[in-house]
Amino acid sequence: MASKTLPFIAVLSHRQFLYLWLSQIFSQFAANITLFLLGLIVYRNTGSNAAVSGLFMAYGIPSILFGLLAGTAVDYIDKRMIILYSCIIRAVLVLGLLLSSHFVAFVYVLLFLNAVVTQFFVPAEATMIPKLVPPKHLVSANSLFSLAYYGSVAIGFIAAGPLLRFLGPFTSLLFLSFLYVLSWWISLYLPVSSDDTKLWKRIKTLNVSGVVQKLLNSLKEGIAYVRHSPVLFDSVLLLTGTQIIIAMLSTLGPGFADTVLGIDVTDASVFVIGPVILGILLGGFWVGNRGYVYKPAKLMNAGILGAGMVLGVISITVYLKRYAGFDWLFADWIIVPLEIFLFFLLGVSNSLLDVPANSILQKEAEGDMRGRVYGVLGAFVGGVGILPVMIGGVLADVVGVGKVIFILGVSIAVYGIFRIRYNKK
Repeated sequence: MASKTLPFIAVLSHRQFLYLWLSQIFSQFAANITLFLLGLIVYRNTGSNAAVSGLFMAYGIPSILFGLLAGTAVDYIDKRMIILYSCIIRAVLVLGLLLSSHFVAFVYVLLFLNAVVTQFFVPAEATMIPKLVPPKHLVSANSLFSLAYYGSVAIGFIAAGPLLRFLGPFTSLLFLSFLYVLSWWISLYLPVSSDDTKLWKRIKTLNVSGVVQKLLNSLKEGIAYVRHSPVLFDSVLLLTGTQIIIAMLSTLGPGFADTVLGIDVTDASVFVIGPVILGILLGGFWVGNRGYVYKPAKLMNAGILGAGMVLGVISITVYLKRYAGFDWLFADWIIVPLEIFLFFLLGVSNSLLDVPANSILQKEAEGDMRGRVYGVLGAFVGGVGILPVMIGGVLADVVGVGKVIFILGVSIAVYGIFRIRYNKK
């Protein structure tokens, strides 16, 4: 009876999945806090928003260059070994930042290398999930992973400032390196995949050119596999879309806080991104415990239309600010709670996309192709994720924050309507 009412408890009863989840939590906390912490350090040292944008680009570019290759390689290497080496290498790279945080170019290089390693870590973890839990618990397991991922983003975004203020750069980076070591220690208890090990041994017997050619061929197979599977392509597209929304809000958040909410831009993470992440966390919890009884297509359609409509309402509040008759709406005690609530609903809508799409991707992708599919996903996310960092702020300066949000909302809503009509045919 308990397993029916609280599926999360049933999932966590699988001890090896619990180890994987805890490893993900500490590793993702370290990765996201490091990114936002470095953003604060770089801005404090340079006073340049462009320098901070360069930091996020350095972290995003590896997903384009190495995402597909990493996803392919994961299919041939013991995933436990990838996770262990990824944690230790990133711990060392963070320690390297202790000696170079005042040199922006060196920070870019170390963060770039950190992101390259992460490209191998993420698909290795994701593709282990179906091997550690039975199919009936797959949705709940993915909900827990989504909770941990978005929770780490929220903590990284919000906690980076207080961590830097109270501990300083040196101790903060030392603490983040320790989190990676902790993730490595927990990962020691993960199982070794005998099939992966045999595949890796077979590859090692080949010459270098043979290994490279095999990886390239597998890479092409992964791209073709996603392209020829409407279900997989749709899931990859939706998961990419959820990241676009987060990336766009991260880019537009300071301007929205300043021009619409009338608060200090440093509070953007609390009043803009914070509610979105909270909505994703609570929405993911609901999907994992209750929402799984609904068809994934219905959940995802509701999420798409919900996100489009919420963004549309947010853009309308921006538009109304120019009219004197709506001055009452922009009193602090009205507009701030209203926008927080709308951003919370946006997060809930995102969770209705993320969890079912991840579950579909893992169910539909065959065992030996799953890593390659996640590599395609990583490349998609990285490719489009860089665009908001590059042009989001510029576009908002030209046409205004409200219009950018409106365009994003309309685009999502139109896609949702098309998707519903297409699926009916």
